[in-house]
Amino acid sequence: MNHQVIPKVKINSVGTFLPREIVRSVDLMTEIDSENRYDIPNNWLSDVMGIEERRVAPADAKPSDLAIPAAREAIELCEGLDPQDIDLIIFCGIERDQPEPATAHTIQNALGLNADHAFDVANACFGFIDAMQIASNFIKCGVVKYALIVTGEVPSKVLRAAVSSLKSGVDIKTARNIIGALSVGDAGGAAIISATDVYDSSGFELFNINCHSSYVDKCMYKQSEDGGFEGQMVMGKMAGAFIRYNHRLIDETLGKLGWDKFDWMLTHQIGKKPFEKLSGLQGVRPSSMIKTFDKLGNITSATFPVNFKKLCEENAVTTGDRIGGCFGGSGIAIGQFGYTF
Repeated sequence: MNHQVIPKVKINSVGTFLPREIVRSVDLMTEIDSENRYDIPNNWLSDVMGIEERRVAPADAKPSDLAIPAAREAIELCEGLDPQDIDLIIFCGIERDQPEPATAHTIQNALGLNADHAFDVANACFGFIDAMQIASNFIKCGVVKYALIVTGEVPSKVLRAAVSSLKSGVDIKTARNIIGALSVGDAGGAAIISATDVYDSSGFELFNINCHSSYVDKCMYKQSEDGGFEGQMVMGKMAGAFIRYNHRLIDETLGKLGWDKFDWMLTHQIGKKPFEKLSGLQGVRPSSMIKTFDKLGNITSATFPVNFKKLCEENAVTTGDRIGGCFGGSGIAIGQFGYTF
C-alpha cells in the first residue's frame, strides 16, 4: 500500500503595511489629563507599559485599506508565484469592512485574484494564528496550493472613543478599565503559505491551542446605540492570564516538538511586563525575543506578520532555526506553535 507523505506547510513571504501618522503615548495621556483626573501617571503608557508610540490610520480607514497593500507586498515578495495560483484567501482581522460580503472578497477583487475559497475568520488578536492553522489544513488536505492570510487592523477607532470618554470625565474605576484601549495601534499584515517539498525541513511543526472562555468580558467592545463604542480592557487580568497560561502550556509544546529550546520567539505584544515575563519561559532566551510593542503598541492580529517580517529582516535567522510562538486573544484564546525556518 502506498502512503502519501503529508508535507509541512511553510511561509513563503510576508507583507506589512503601517500608517504614516505616529501618535505618542505621552501626548495621549496629556490629552486626557490622566494625572489630575484619574491619578494615573502621565508616563504610565510609555514607561510602565513600555509603549512609546503607535501608528494610526485616518479616522475613515477601513480594514481592507491596510490589508490590501500588505497583501500586495506579500505577493510581490513571493518568488516564482503566479498570483492566480492562490486558491484560498482568509481575512482574519477583528473588524470587517462590512457584515456582507466577506472582506476577503473585497481584497480578492482589489488584487485581481481568482481564489476558489475566500472567507473571513475572526477571533480577536488571535485571528492570524487561527487562520494559519485553518489554511495549513486546507493545504495538507490537497484542497489548495497557495493560501493568502491577510489582516487589516484599525483599533484606533476604539482608541479615539476611549480618549473621548476619558476627556469627558468618567469615574476612576471606569477610567482604569478603559485606559488600556490607548495601548493599541493600527497595522496591516499578510502571509502566503504553501506545502513544502517532501525533502524540505522548513515549515510549521505544531500548533498547540486552547481556550479559557471565562475571560469573555475582560477585554471586549461593541457598538453602542448612538454609533459609538462601549466596552472595557482590563489589562491587569488579561495580561496575567496570558502570562500564566503560556507558562503552563510551554512544557507540553516543547515536549510535543521534541525541542529543548527555541532559537527565536515571536509573541503577542501587549506591553513591557508580559513581554519580559514571556522571556522567562522554558526554552526561551531574552535575546531571542522580537519586540515591536514599544513603537507600534498592540497591533492585535497583525502582530504575527509584522514580527515575523522583523525577525527575517533584522536578525541572523538561518535555515533550520527553531522559531516558537506564544499568542493570545481576548476570550481568552492561548496558542503556541513551533516553526522550522
